[in-house]
Amino acid sequence: MEQQKFKILVVEDEEPIRELLKMELETEGFIVDIAANGAEGLEKVKKFRPDLIVCDVMMPVMDGFTMQEKLSQMENFKDIPLIFLTAKSDRKDIRFGKSIGAEDYITKPFEFEDLLVSINAKLKKYIERKQTLNARLDEIRKSILYALPHEFKNPLSTMSGFLSLLLDKDYQKSESEMEEFLNYIKQSSDRLHRLVLNFLKLAELEVTESDENKVKEIRSIRNTNWGTEVETIIKDLQEKFNVSFNYTLEGISHPCPFDYNSLNIILTELISNAIKFSPSDRIDIFVSAKATPFLFELKVQDKGIGIPKEEIEKILDPFYQYNRKFYEQQGGGLGLTIVNKLVQIFNGKLEIESEPEKGTVVKISVIIEN
Repeated sequence: MEQQKFKILVVEDEEPIRELLKMELETEGFIVDIAANGAEGLEKVKKFRPDLIVCDVMMPVMDGFTMQEKLSQMENFKDIPLIFLTAKSDRKDIRFGKSIGAEDYITKPFEFEDLLVSINAKLKKYIERKQTLNARLDEIRKSILYALPHEFKNPLSTMSGFLSLLLDKDYQKSESEMEEFLNYIKQSSDRLHRLVLNFLKLAELEVTESDENKVKEIRSIRNTNWGTEVETIIKDLQEKFNVSFNYTLEGISHPCPFDYNSLNIILTELISNAIKFSPSDRIDIFVSAKATPFLFELKVQDKGIGIPKEEIEKILDPFYQYNRKFYEQQGGGLGLTIVNKLVQIFNGKLEIESEPEKGTVVKISVIIEN
């Protein structure tokens, strides 16, 4: 690791320790700035933009815990690794420090070599995290270059064609034809809108997955109102699609690992697909959700056209659309990819079982860790 490229901010109220750390770290090749308390440290973060922060806990004006909490609320700086350096060695304090985002917790007195080992380890992890994020962003850029133009082509062509007809003064159009043209334009516009929203959501999830602190925060969610929320989402979908289907909810006294927005995304996509891939004369959908102290399971089952075994492995890939010619998806083939990515972030698993002309079962399971 080329240490001279990294910038470290030392926040310490005791001047001898502050100056000694600055001198030692500069000797190791780091670029170092210093602050005497948390309030000064926050200002230095904005100007100096460090790669890592070494911070005391007990300081006047603003302590280290408060500084870290404020940093966690600053979008541009919340991911900076922070090592607490303090005389407080109580386990409760250590747990609290780590719970608000500290990468490490070193107690005084300490050997500088121990601190240096921790700094190098945290910087290595930080750089690897950024490299992973950049790799994922590269994949997203490739999707923009290769997949999105194709997904945009059909709705844009439809909109352009019907707009040309509406603007053609030589073509005499009846009111019913004009209304039909406008409906086609509206449908294509809606499809483009959903495609863009889904793409942005997938990009957001890719970025979230690479942020360990964010993933840790997400996996700590315990939704105690999930039963009512699932019922509300299902009833809204029944009204939207004008379809009635059965559902069961078990263990609603136990918490669910998904928040409302995640439940809404998952259920909307899975139920929409179940309806879309079921002939109108045999729409038979069943939704079940079950929570225990250790596991949450969600199933959406239909008796639709089913999916061949060789297609199941492909169906979670971005932009893949099963039987595209007959069942072109309005979201551009990103819906199931988004659901799968969301489930993975929550440390869960998505499984698909299907048989042609007999139906499909999509099962989501998340182990709940206490």
